[in-house]
Amino acid sequence: MSEPAVLLLAEIHGLAGRAGELRRLLQELRDAAEGEPGCRRFSVLAAEAPGELVLLAVWDDEPALRAHYATDGYRRYREQVGPLLARPSDVVVHRISSTLHPVDPNPPDPGLLG
Repeated sequence: MSEPAVLLLAEIHGLAGRAGELRRLLQELRDAAEGEPGCRRFSVLAAEAPGELVLLAVWDDEPALRAHYATDGYRRYREQVGPLLARPSDVVVHRISSTLHPVDPNPPDPGLLG
């Protein structure tokens, strides 16, 4: 399996009082995305501040990510997310040229990296 080429990182700024609804909506998006071709990982993570969530998605390539944006699951997310947000999300897409995996990560020894 080749290394993933695209990493999407999104900071989702939800309304604290509607955090549960936002988390459920993102979990539905995650469940749909995980079955899509080219999706390696799709995680919804809690941040420290109430209502704040972090989305981490890893895709094989940019066409796979773009195809995700055309799915019914993503369309449903976009239709429903607006009222749950305090402000627009901060989204960054990274194009990965290489990845290093520690041989022994407990603790990582820089001499053992790639």
